[in-house]
Amino acid sequence: MRFQKNRILALLLAVCFVTGITPSMAYGAVKTVSSVVVRVGTDTQAGQYLNPTFNFYRESLEIQSGTYVGTNSPRYSVRDAEWVTSENKRMDVAEEPSMRVYLEIDDGDYAFRGTYSSSNVTVKGGTFVSARRRSADVLEVVVKLNGIKGTYSAPTDVTWSDGNYGRARWSSDYYDDDGSTSGYYDVYLYRGGTTVKKVEAYRGTSYNFYPYMTKKGTYHYKVRTVPYTDQQKKYGTKSEWIESDEVYIDEQHVSDGSGQVDGNGQSTSSTAQVGWIQSGGTWYYRYPDGSYQRDSWLLVNSKWYLFDSEGRMLTGWQTKGGLTYYLQDDGAMLTGWVRAGNTWYYLNNQADGVEGAMHTGWLQNNGKTYCMGQNGAMLEGWNQVGGNWYYFYPGSGNMAVNTTIETFYVDANGVWRK
Repeated sequence: MRFQKNRILALLLAVCFVTGITPSMAYGAVKTVSSVVVRVGTDTQAGQYLNPTFNFYRESLEIQSGTYVGTNSPRYSVRDAEWVTSENKRMDVAEEPSMRVYLEIDDGDYAFRGTYSSSNVTVKGGTFVSARRRSADVLEVVVKLNGIKGTYSAPTDVTWSDGNYGRARWSSDYYDDDGSTSGYYDVYLYRGGTTVKKVEAYRGTSYNFYPYMTKKGTYHYKVRTVPYTDQQKKYGTKSEWIESDEVYIDEQHVSDGSGQVDGNGQSTSSTAQVGWIQSGGTWYYRYPDGSYQRDSWLLVNSKWYLFDSEGRMLTGWQTKGGLTYYLQDDGAMLTGWVRAGNTWYYLNNQADGVEGAMHTGWLQNNGKTYCMGQNGAMLEGWNQVGGNWYYFYPGSGNMAVNTTIETFYVDANGVWRK
């Protein structure tokens, strides 16, 4: 009997030698890297192209210079990295370039196994996008770096249009000075030292101020580039003001005020349309007194709509009061399951919490249990939550209970116990 056991052991060692598997791996002794942390960053500035040279740091998560990737784990390190965003793409203020990082096992007692997602991959200096195991020794992680910070370039060629009273024109030819533009501008009209008209967060490179030139005098305007989207406001700074030349309007050529509009581009006449109004492809909601729904929610025909501070109806993903919502193309707030790209999210019904808000953490829905990551993404595959390991069926996302997954048993609570 002892001789037979020795023969079996010798045969096992021979198989390990031929296949490259160590005896410890053959006996299932290899441990799993259960979580991953990387630090990413770049010194690329607005107006520049992405730096193609990467620096790798093995035992540091500190902020470094240049374009870099760092880890501080003795179990794995950075093998390589590359840009997902084209290196030939010029970076603008607030742009968030994507990077692909390859991590490699250094400690033979460990391996990459199971599923890696936002719940067990931490990215410092950016956000997690996706991860996949290339092998037990190599993990590929795609990250989106924090936005490029900078000051927007000021408009150029700030002039008055010839032969058209009060038509202001400017240019956004920012490539000439390696700058960046948001495409939005503040434009103020003055008569002498008096402010006549303010147009803020305006999308365009010309504006007709003539309807406001109702008194004779010397007029000028100034314009600056401003951030508009939440991302632009997070990373971008307003440009300096650029001032136009003066233009004199005499008594004979002053405006009668016809054509004046409010900040939403709507006529200030008392006979103007009320309720839903579309202007320039954007929807607004106007009340009989001429005011607009602004910076708040509005319930219309049992559907919720959200408006920004300028009165524009919002669509897509939006954040309000620290919570994230999804507004359909018609502006109506969505609840329930929504798929964005290859990822599922859940937006609360009234029974789940704040209606329409993106759900995070555990979720009970139609008799099944799900778990949504910190970024709201539905977890799939093996994931560690609150110190325990669970399995969520890929595609559907519901938690497995009282069953065996790949030889691993999960109990009635969905917990795999080693």
